[in-house]
Amino acid sequence: MKDYTRVIKKLTDDNFVIIRNFFTQNTLKEIKHEIKKIEKMNLNKRDKHYVYDNKNQKVLSSIHNIHLYSEYYKNLINECELKNIILKRYGSRSKRIFNASLFAKPKAYGLKTKIHQDNAFFNLKKGEALTCWVAIDASNKKNGSLFYYKGSSALGLQKHIPEGNLGASMTIDQTTSFLKKIKKYKKIFIDVKPGDCVIHDALVIHGSENNTSSTNRRAINFSISSLDKVDKIKLKKYKDKLNRFLNKNK
Repeated sequence: MKDYTRVIKKLTDDNFVIIRNFFTQNTLKEIKHEIKKIEKMNLNKRDKHYVYDNKNQKVLSSIHNIHLYSEYYKNLINECELKNIILKRYGSRSKRIFNASLFAKPKAYGLKTKIHQDNAFFNLKKGEALTCWVAIDASNKKNGSLFYYKGSSALGLQKHIPEGNLGASMTIDQTTSFLKKIKKYKKIFIDVKPGDCVIHDALVIHGSENNTSSTNRRAINFSISSLDKVDKIKLKKYKDKLNRFLNKNK
């Protein structure tokens, strides 16, 4: 196993870490090819979302649960280094894959993702999960980059409400008390090249801006947890909120 000392320290201190050249350029070509295949498939309508351009033409916004439609993508996740990093960080690893998505963030029409914590979706009892976010295109502040509130996992899970984009529907309830707390944490915008990866934990507060630029900002992500168990009561509450949100946006 590689020496992940620096990676684990950054995850512990900042709650996110950038790993350059996580995937090779050849692997990126294979991923792009696989995404084109998946986009043509007849997916569950909850797993594929579009935005509309100024000519009212559909433009792909996101695809979710990619590992359920692609054996290639499932194997890619299982074989990558995230499995070893999660084991080193938390001491155990579940073989379950979840949160596997494409965020297309198309040029001129890419939607923002409101600030959230991943465990609002995962509902793990201790929040022991890591998400690997891999840039397919260059991503920076100009085209809707990810941003993180450095070290904000220390706040614990915040109250979330169902507002946002389809496929990214939960956001932190921004009360006055929350806004006071979050001011203590520095907001860091991520600047990465194709193949670079950002790994973050399930409690760090993060989001992304609109892409109003002339360049696409595609990325894939996927998550792996420790043997941490799902809190079934919290999961039911989340699903109830999600169903109300989805039914409102049919």
